[in-house]
Amino acid sequence: MSRSTKMPASRLAYGVYSLTGMYGSVEPGEALGILRFARSLGVEHFDTADVYGNGLGERLLGEAFPGGRGVFVATKVGYDFYSGGRPVRRYDREYLEKALRRSLERLGVESVDLLYIHNPPLEVLRGGEIYRFLSWARREGLIGMGGIALGPETDVAEEALEAVSHSEVEAVQFVYNMLEQEPGHTIAVWARERGVSAVARVPHAGGVLDESITPSEAEKLSDHRSLRRRGWYRWAFRVYGRMKPLLEGLPGTPGQKAIAFILSSAPVDSVVLIARSRERLMEYVSPESTLQLPRSVVEEIRRIYIEEVGESPEAPLKSLRLAGVL
Repeated sequence: MSRSTKMPASRLAYGVYSLTGMYGSVEPGEALGILRFARSLGVEHFDTADVYGNGLGERLLGEAFPGGRGVFVATKVGYDFYSGGRPVRRYDREYLEKALRRSLERLGVESVDLLYIHNPPLEVLRGGEIYRFLSWARREGLIGMGGIALGPETDVAEEALEAVSHSEVEAVQFVYNMLEQEPGHTIAVWARERGVSAVARVPHAGGVLDESITPSEAEKLSDHRSLRRRGWYRWAFRVYGRMKPLLEGLPGTPGQKAIAFILSSAPVDSVVLIARSRERLMEYVSPESTLQLPRSVVEEIRRIYIEEVGESPEAPLKSLRLAGVL
């Protein structure tokens, strides 16, 4: 089967991560219903990884869209969960080929539209093996596009600069939102300059920007969001409190305005949405999410971020310096 070699025109993607236990459990039948509902709303791009739910995300996509018909599927490989115990990162050619073939089986396709290498560290990005693997997979017709999903290291900007310098990398994925603007903004600019697609994730900063959690709830999180450094949520709610008045009076819900900020402030090709219910999904893909925010609002939110970021418990200082923020 021939797969796409370019990103979908739609700028909103659905993160299957939402349905694999990382943000709490979703009953399998409802998970399938949400995926098909997303497609009915016009979402074409579905983003997952083999390690999400130890293959669950890919199996759900394979069942929801047999043969991958009518959708653009992106998945990731690089975490070995086949050996039992805690997944470990592996980027050797033998493992990557095995992981890709297993992913294709779960997805029920002969080729996947976009394959990311999942969170490779800088030393791996500076080697040649992952790029030779992506080139081989493309020649064999097993993937349409090759990419790098960046993180979770603190030198993400340096990793991005290395990744986009290789012609085998056609897409990069990274964190970008109002509370985590760098190095994502700079990465998006670098990607655009080199003709690489830029995909932003974590648009709502774990629930702060769509106001789906309160400060007290944030302190009690037990899902994947609890991995953030201690004190980050307190910092985030305080800084968002400075930004929020700038958005009042503009069209849309807080969640929609958070997405609109991303699309208004950086050359991003796609935003991966996290939504565990049909109601949230419908909210996020509404037209208000793609409205252009006033330049003055974007610039003031940017100014507040730069003023505050040095105090964030998660401030990636090395990347912020490389991006010219500090």
